[in-house]
Amino acid sequence: MAGMMTTRQRIQHLLRRTGFGYSAAELGEYVALELDGSVERLLRPGLVDDSVVDSALAPVLAVFDAPGDPQDPSVRRAHREALWAAWYLRMTRSRRPLVERMTYFWHDHFATSIGKVDSALLMHRQNELLRRNALGSFRDLLLGVARDPAMLIYLDNRTNARQAPNENYARELLELHTLGEGNGYTEQDIKEAARALTGWRIGEARTAVFRPNLFDSGRKTVLGQTGNLNDATLVDLLAGHPRVARYIAGKLVAAFVRPEGDTALRERATATYLRTSGSISEVMRTILLSDEMYAPAAYRAIIKSPTELIVGAKRALEIAAEGRTEVEISNRMGQRIYDPLNPAGWAGGEAWLNGTTMLARSNFIAQLTALGGNGAVDIPGLLRRNGVTGSASAVVDWVLDLLVGGDVDAASREVLIDHIGGVHFNFDRAAREGTLHGLIYLAMCMPLYQVA
Repeated sequence: MAGMMTTRQRIQHLLRRTGFGYSAAELGEYVALELDGSVERLLRPGLVDDSVVDSALAPVLAVFDAPGDPQDPSVRRAHREALWAAWYLRMTRSRRPLVERMTYFWHDHFATSIGKVDSALLMHRQNELLRRNALGSFRDLLLGVARDPAMLIYLDNRTNARQAPNENYARELLELHTLGEGNGYTEQDIKEAARALTGWRIGEARTAVFRPNLFDSGRKTVLGQTGNLNDATLVDLLAGHPRVARYIAGKLVAAFVRPEGDTALRERATATYLRTSGSISEVMRTILLSDEMYAPAAYRAIIKSPTELIVGAKRALEIAAEGRTEVEISNRMGQRIYDPLNPAGWAGGEAWLNGTTMLARSNFIAQLTALGGNGAVDIPGLLRRNGVTGSASAVVDWVLDLLVGGDVDAASREVLIDHIGGVHFNFDRAAREGTLHGLIYLAMCMPLYQVA
């Protein structure tokens, strides 16, 4: 199938990777743009009006500006609920899907846990930082994260001073954020990088402040470069380093094309990174327009994370996110956003799937598609809004196109047609008896729906 993909199938594949799936209306918009136009729209989010989402977010985020002691249990609970609700709302409703998908990617890359940071406000600010820089300059993103209060707390750089260097953030900066484990740096490089990162603290306004008296102003040598390095010059050195370019390009190829990576594409993406001084959007352009992106080896090659599964279902079925519900369901599937287990982020891939998490996935879909159940979708309403009521085959084909890109064999298609009535199909009866809900449930329980 992948080797003979139509333009529509390529765009469906693109949207599964660069967003969290798509609604029927979204798919129609992107198909009309064709592949090059779709990639251009994804990479130029400023041209897409997202004001409806911004308006919907305003009352959710207002809690952070409301009076109250952040340590009060009720205020802490309200802040955390707003934190999760805001991002799930963005992921499920934003018309700028690649921005949210890249924010999610960077959230994993620069993994930071609310469990240690213990501040929903600081985690929200970090999320906004990642979003602002999601498709911008890697150098700007890296420096922003280095000075981000949530990261200062999470990797202990707020305690790093010339009198008592703390190497924790410097180690992860080289090992996880820029070069990759064991990729050309030494223990001495970590020690020297830690010295360059001294002096940052969190001020009264919960923002990062620089304390010159805590900064080590001596000469330092990192990766063979010597000077009075500080955090900005260290970031400049790292962001422009060919090994860093190759590491970041490789992670993006693995995340958006296939987990095993692709050497030729990684090298082209690396060249783009170096040519454009680390432009994330240009690296992504190289990836998203590559032949490798749409090759058979890349098709259906990525197992959806819990977040991708939940958000994709809600986008497809046009359901608003609530926040608390999504985080509880995702947690049962083995993932809680804003709370990765360690600085390396989530393992992903097959680690998402085991007996417990597969049951949680099935239960989520069952709850979503239950006839008249709490939190269930108005599936007949969804089909009516999209003008799909005429015949069993039309309904089944529309559902399969929406949820699994139509990649279903003829025998399975016939089983689904028979399930909702076959030649005796009557839309109102199928709606009343719940067979339309069963159709959505069966389609979303297919192995195809677990992969992007």
